[in-house]
Amino acid sequence: MPRTVLVTEGDSPLGAALARLLAARGLSVVKIVASAPSAPAPESVGRAAPQMPPTAQGTVQGAAASPSTVPWNRRSPLSARTVLLNVVNMFDAVDEVLILEPPCASHPSLHDMSSVEIERSFDDAKGPVFMAREALAHFLGRHSGVLCMVSMSTGSSPVESGMREGFRGLSSSLLTASSEPGVVVNGFQSGGAQPDEYAAFIDKTLEEKARKITGRWFTCPSRTGFLQGMKPKKA
Repeated sequence: MPRTVLVTEGDSPLGAALARLLAARGLSVVKIVASAPSAPAPESVGRAAPQMPPTAQGTVQGAAASPSTVPWNRRSPLSARTVLLNVVNMFDAVDEVLILEPPCASHPSLHDMSSVEIERSFDDAKGPVFMAREALAHFLGRHSGVLCMVSMSTGSSPVESGMREGFRGLSSSLLTASSEPGVVVNGFQSGGAQPDEYAAFIDKTLEEKARKITGRWFTCPSRTGFLQGMKPKKA
């Protein structure tokens, strides 16, 4: 049976590209996407069992299926647990979880942001913590698994910077704290690469070494920036 991989922020450019590449390798991929604004309250989302689409059943049988999509509420610990348990029930186990940094409202200055936007941004930051907890509990229980924390924020606004540093701090802590044999925890960060470029780097690094070694940060350089730096300057 193919390895089962969960990818959060599956509706983001990076998450979607990453899910496509992993599925193309024959892995059973489940994209986790944010619930619509009209979704039920956090408690209801947490208790409701997400319905796995028909493509998931094709993946279970080993067919080359497209990534499945499952909604979740980043702000609900029950939602994170329910998503993982439902995927485990469908595929028997989860082998890898790639947790992408959630998006954040971008404003050049803090006073341009409303209180609601600030609250929503930091509420969404709970998602990676909840999902990492559930993933690690599952991996520790089966003494096997790969957890990757993927930083993707490049903004420089105050709230974006705070979110990015918080996510990287969480990731670094997980990288250094994990010592269970068989459980691999690594981090990915980008030097400004485009989503497709970054996704290809993550896919290639996972295939070559990030599933075998643990406690490492892997940095994707921007080829675009490198090539621009190689251009001769005009006189």
